[in-house]
Amino acid sequence: MKRFPFLIFSLFAAVLAGGCKTVRIEGPAVSVPAAAPRVQQAKDSLKQQKKALTLPPTLGGLISSDRWLIHNAKQQEEFIGHVSYQNDVYTFRADYALSDRAQSRISARGNVYLKQAQPQEPVYEAYADSGFYNYQQKTGQLQAKNGHEIRLIYQQLQQDPIEAYAQHAAFDLEKGIFQLQGNVRIQRPTPQGMQTISAQRVQYLQKQNYLKLEGGAQVSDPLRTLSAETIIYDGTQNYSYAYGARPLLTGASEQGTFAIIADKVQSDNEGNKITMDGKVQGWLVSPAINESSVNDKF
Repeated sequence: MKRFPFLIFSLFAAVLAGGCKTVRIEGPAVSVPAAAPRVQQAKDSLKQQKKALTLPPTLGGLISSDRWLIHNAKQQEEFIGHVSYQNDVYTFRADYALSDRAQSRISARGNVYLKQAQPQEPVYEAYADSGFYNYQQKTGQLQAKNGHEIRLIYQQLQQDPIEAYAQHAAFDLEKGIFQLQGNVRIQRPTPQGMQTISAQRVQYLQKQNYLKLEGGAQVSDPLRTLSAETIIYDGTQNYSYAYGARPLLTGASEQGTFAIIADKVQSDNEGNKITMDGKVQGWLVSPAINESSVNDKF
């Protein structure tokens, strides 16, 4: 759990904040009526100024779009239609992007896609309907439309990917705080099989390696399922616990199938020691017990 998929939000910073300095405009040719000599000279002078202001390709690539609008008074640049950027590491696509230098803010909407694929390092990907990033504060958000989901993917070399889904995501890269809201679902491979984590709200504190699931929280794998109102994973203190709505643990072990309910369930993160407190109830169905000759007496 130490490397969680929410780190993917750093893509929004690296790609958009650096990428909006250079543009390649692609679109139909437009005929322009002949202008008076002085007006034409002014236009030629303006073209030369634009060329002088054009920077080298950012990070080895160019942002391309159907239209490019510059609003000098507002310190804004708009990229409209088939916005894309790609080099050997970063890929970015959207229907629309806005660079607002006055607000130190980059925003994008419409089929937003981000990818970071550093050689010999994990690959990060994100899909969203809209998002923004403040490159001074290093904060931002990703959003899905009604009926849609944000999709986040984290994949280490030669390993199966971790995927996360939600309606809304907020992040603070400086503090290492990441939050997902709205039907959150995370799928990650484990030695026991695919683990599914779900809740209405998920908060991850990267520096503390601390994960909090709230609102109908559930963690399950092929062997067991833990359900509670709140589930907390603390990597620094090496323990996890669940409370609220009478946590329920169900599953199977070498002894048989079981279901246990309590007021609070606590465990070390390796699952070697599990403690249950407050009105503990449950049952165990064991084939060894069912097949025992002692049952013939009843």
